[in-house]
Amino acid sequence: MHSRWAKYLSSLLIWFAGALVLGLLLDQLVWWLMAALVLSLAHMLRNLYVLDRLLDGVQRVPLFETRGLWPELYARIEKLKTKSRNRKKKYHRVLREVRESTGALNDGGVILNADHEIVWFNPAATRLLGLNPKTDIGHRIDNLIRHPDFVAYLAAPGGDGITVPSPKDETSWLTIQMIPYGRDQSIAIVRDVTHEIQLERTRRDFVANASHELRSPLTVISGYLDTLSEDDELPDSWSAPVEEMLRQADRMTQILRDLIELTRLESAEAPAKHDFVDVSSMLKLMINDVEARESHPKLELDLQSDAALLGNESELHSIFFNLINNAVRFTPPTGSVSVSWRTAGEEAVFTVTDTGIGIASDQIPRITERFYRVDPGRSRATGGTGLGLAIVKHALQRHDARLIIASVEGEGSTFSCRFESERVAFRGGSAQAVV
Repeated sequence: MHSRWAKYLSSLLIWFAGALVLGLLLDQLVWWLMAALVLSLAHMLRNLYVLDRLLDGVQRVPLFETRGLWPELYARIEKLKTKSRNRKKKYHRVLREVRESTGALNDGGVILNADHEIVWFNPAATRLLGLNPKTDIGHRIDNLIRHPDFVAYLAAPGGDGITVPSPKDETSWLTIQMIPYGRDQSIAIVRDVTHEIQLERTRRDFVANASHELRSPLTVISGYLDTLSEDDELPDSWSAPVEEMLRQADRMTQILRDLIELTRLESAEAPAKHDFVDVSSMLKLMINDVEARESHPKLELDLQSDAALLGNESELHSIFFNLINNAVRFTPPTGSVSVSWRTAGEEAVFTVTDTGIGIASDQIPRITERFYRVDPGRSRATGGTGLGLAIVKHALQRHDARLIIASVEGEGSTFSCRFESERVAFRGGSAQAVV
């Protein structure tokens, strides 16, 4: 037993023992014991009252007692209250510093509860989203930002966020990213990306205009070079330079063609149309074209399904051709390239597997960037533009599909395109049935 309680019980025993002795001496035992009990209860009730007042914060520690159980309890309570006050001051100081720091940020921050209701937001959110601290606290954020892309993202947040027009100014663009925060809460980070969007549009317009403008003079140059190469009176010393110039002119033409196609894909806002595309026939023709080349690795076409796709035929052709062509270019003649078309449930999967040079793991996230080359020297030697996989990525996005890459350097690569059921047409009557 704790010493405080031992002392307290000892004092009670002494108190009642004294009453017992006096009662026996005065022959009034019952009355003295009753008096001792009443006084001890009155003392306890008084201390309980003081304790209750202390817990309510109305009264401070009484000074009329300095020893015993109750004064020690009062002292402990006062100590706890002092700690609580200090913690409260510290909390308010930290909260004030956080608000001051978030108020200085250019990015907006909105704290949401589990029901996506606004709990708090910083001044930048007021500026970017037009929120009002007097009226918008407690409202669902999707009642204030009603763009359908944001509503869909709010239901399944993830990735790098969503870019939508500002609800305050439709000429401005915002990127909103949801981050889990605290218990059953999240914080929406809002960033103004209007300048970046405008720069990207300017870049695309410049590339598109420059590509179109360069096509005409390049066509003229190629025409004159063709004429020179066919001239019987051309000196032998000029043959090799003219052939090289023709090869470089053709390469420049292909680069411009790919740039124009990539710019078109990047600028397209609507998804690809839903035209019927016979994938099996398309792949057979591509394999036949590759086999007609003078040198190529062993080719294998595995058609496990006759499912078709609903999309843009030229864009789908570009996807399949670029992936097959890349595999052939980076695989030696002694290697092999396998092309397959199959279904997985209601999805369709196009796969190209090669035994070529492979890709280092740290380069895989970057190979769909424009002009990025795993082996620059080999790419130029084989006529690559560095734009093929960038075109594949954007064309797949337009068809609600995704690209999956697996590769081991020196052993080969596998590129898989997975098309969702909405883009698959099954002749047998499943999902998007085609008669």
